[in-house]
Amino acid sequence: MSAITAMIDTTPAMAVVQPFPPDLQVLRRSPDEVENPFSSFFNAALNMVNDTNTMIAEAEQLQLDFATGRLDDILAVQMAMDRAGNALNFTAQVTNRIIESYREIMRMQI
Repeated sequence: MSAITAMIDTTPAMAVVQPFPPDLQVLRRSPDEVENPFSSFFNAALNMVNDTNTMIAEAEQLQLDFATGRLDDILAVQMAMDRAGNALNFTAQVTNRIIESYREIMRMQI
């Protein structure tokens, strides 16, 4: 087994962020409504999750292409894997901050 094949076989599998159901894809608003801060934040978070899923799928496809011999550019594979890993870490950190903020708000005395 070559060193490159051994490196691909031992790489950890990327976790897939679960997409939102189709009915939550975008908060809709009528043209005369002013966009509220929550809907813009929600749409940005939703786009971040979808972009992360896309990056992970692309990295996995490049890994498969390289392993089957359809692609010979290991640098492109590594860059896609790094990009997907960074996106997943960022998404996880944002999710953790949102959960922490929610818990802090729930602890506030009214």
